[in-house]
Amino acid sequence: MPLADPITDAVLAGIAVISADAIICIDGSERITFFNEGAERIFCYTREEALGQPVEMLIPARYRKGHHDHVKRFGQSAIQARRMGERSEISGIRKNGEEFPAEAAISRLGSGDSRVYSVVLRDITMRRRAEQNQRFLAEAGEVLASSLGPDETIRNVARIAIPTLADAVIVSVFQGPALRGVATAHVDPAQAEHLRVLREERPLDLEGSHPAADVIRTGRAVSIPNTETAEPRFASFLARASAKFADSRVASALVLPLVARGQLLGVMELYTNRRMLDPEDIVLAEDVSRRAALAIDNARLHEQVTLGLRARDDMIGIVSHDLRNPVNAVKMLAGAILGAERNSALPTDVVEYSTIIGHAAEQMDSLIRDLLDVTRIEAGRLNVEPVPTDVTELLKDALSTLAPVATGKSISLEVFTESALPMVEADRERIRQALSNLIGNSVKFSPAGTSIEVRAEAKADEVVVSVTDRGRGMNEEQLSHAFDRFWQSRRTDREGAGLGLTITRGIVEAHGGRIWVESKEGEGSTFSFTLRTTEKIG
Repeated sequence: MPLADPITDAVLAGIAVISADAIICIDGSERITFFNEGAERIFCYTREEALGQPVEMLIPARYRKGHHDHVKRFGQSAIQARRMGERSEISGIRKNGEEFPAEAAISRLGSGDSRVYSVVLRDITMRRRAEQNQRFLAEAGEVLASSLGPDETIRNVARIAIPTLADAVIVSVFQGPALRGVATAHVDPAQAEHLRVLREERPLDLEGSHPAADVIRTGRAVSIPNTETAEPRFASFLARASAKFADSRVASALVLPLVARGQLLGVMELYTNRRMLDPEDIVLAEDVSRRAALAIDNARLHEQVTLGLRARDDMIGIVSHDLRNPVNAVKMLAGAILGAERNSALPTDVVEYSTIIGHAAEQMDSLIRDLLDVTRIEAGRLNVEPVPTDVTELLKDALSTLAPVATGKSISLEVFTESALPMVEADRERIRQALSNLIGNSVKFSPAGTSIEVRAEAKADEVVVSVTDRGRGMNEEQLSHAFDRFWQSRRTDREGAGLGLTITRGIVEAHGGRIWVESKEGEGSTFSFTLRTTEKIG
């Protein structure tokens, strides 16, 4: 089969003509001898305007001498070509005087008077702009994430748009049915306060002709690129706006809705007086407005959570003081009645009722203590004071308290400990409380005639304590909630408030330990936790 015809000079010239990159040839005197369509598009000169002209017309004035020296050195070197990217970024200048960043490759053909330099130049304006926009969005994200208060977040929203997107910014958010929470920013800081006062003195008429009112009514952005192409009412708006910006002519404006979770939170107004907003600016501004709306929404949610926690803490304070006092009084009086019964014969029903009242008061006091402990744990204020402690003694203390309860349900408590267990760092009262919660939980859900095993064994620099029962066990879904507050594996037979395991986890973690559970439905559960030893084993 015959070989294909070689590529002719005419074909190569045709390829060069239609290349998207600029392809330019210059002779030994650095005058342009070839100027393709890509060069026409990039530099905005026609081929006829460029041919025969010095190549320096395409180079910013401050770089021309350096470019001449570079070409001279390149012509004298042994290097025939430099590929794209081997040189640092360069700059070109268009017919209208606009500079732009570029990358170029250069090659040398011929010698002496017949020497020709061929340059392939690529306009990287869009790439540089995309990189700058990504950096701007990353920095904007950091600024927006740095504040949690709604007011500060709104102020940051206004500030981040200056000067990348606009020369002046006004952000207004809804507080109830009215637009309030106004924040302003300006390239001239003194003018920012002037704008804020103007907007607060003359708030937006939501039924009026202001572009922001349009945005609120429609939920869509309003772009006013310039007075020449704007609708008459928007053109007149730009003219009126100029008077508000310290007599600087407003070149263009963009008003964006601030929407988060489908809710309109407010509007962001962008004004420029140094340049006109182009489509790339609008895309970037829309991205910023979405991030800004989420930041404002998150700040509001954070404020709501903070207020809710404060209200909860206030309620816990009331519970701990105003409720605990009467509960203690009930306990004291019930105890006094039962104490009197030992000295004089009281009616049986009085003794019975007094006993029930005493138990109920004890249960209420226990619940109050649990609520206070959970509050301290969630606020990170649960204080523990670890001291060298004997694990075996801790187990005995916890078992002695719960043994009568277990015996009453025909459940046996068995303890298995290694000999010569190392001392652990523990707050005795808190760990005793944790053990009581775990063992008491097992007693509560174990059937009569079964046993509960409590084990302690040394591993590396910690002691693992486990409590195993033969109760109903838990499935995977129940296991995932085992340590959640107010949650119980059987909702139909609640005993207590469901805070014991949450408190136990808080106590163990406050000691720097770990806690976990293994369980299988119908076979029982094993709760385990670790305590650090006073010194490493082995």
